[in-house]
Amino acid sequence: MIFRYIISKNGGCITYLFGCTQAGELFVIDPTYENLDEVLELANRLKMKIAYILDTHTHADHISGARKLQKLTGANVYYSEFSQVKFPVDRVRDGEEIKSGNVKIKIIYTPGHTPDSISILIYDKRRDETWSEPWTVLTGDTLFVGSVGRIDIGKESSESDLFYSLQKLKQLPDYVEIYPAHTSGSVCGYGISGKPSSTIGFEKKFNKIFSIEDKEKFIETIRKQSMYRPKEFDDNIRKNIEGVE
Repeated sequence: MIFRYIISKNGGCITYLFGCTQAGELFVIDPTYENLDEVLELANRLKMKIAYILDTHTHADHISGARKLQKLTGANVYYSEFSQVKFPVDRVRDGEEIKSGNVKIKIIYTPGHTPDSISILIYDKRRDETWSEPWTVLTGDTLFVGSVGRIDIGKESSESDLFYSLQKLKQLPDYVEIYPAHTSGSVCGYGISGKPSSTIGFEKKFNKIFSIEDKEKFIETIRKQSMYRPKEFDDNIRKNIEGVE
């Protein structure tokens, strides 16, 4: 199994590419418009076809490259069934699976940061023939290394939604690796670590917000972490709903 990532120069955005070399197909998660050339170059070096494109949510901090990459490669694009995107995509539901060779992904619906946020479990049949144990989860902007996603982008119940979504992630085995959609430098969460990955167990122990078990305490804590809302957020959301070619 191939697993790679590209960190954008601006905003700490992370794009993931992974897939089964035997099948020759790549999954691309959260491609940014600015790094599409790097994505295509990496796929070419790996001699693998980009077959599946997923955005973990409708992004506010940057322009998504999903629609442009779809046009360039002919790959299928997937968004949550609750996404408001207006261009042609496949809608995925909580628990839905996609398989390619020895690789399987499973969707977890994790709203809070946005109403359409999903996390993506990755399974590798070479490491577990039964495909019953995930080895990593791409958490989008729901759970970061050292932090969680901001909640002023979605709707009034965002704090509650995020709390319950984080409880879902806590149920994963402690050894499962987490790979979020951002590292430090992002405006999508407060105090995000510069380390791009972690594990569920480590975050349960050292991520102060993720470790909170009481809903009311969680809501009280997260409301105190006010963040400047960049003026381009609304414009980026509008463009990403329409899809930028």
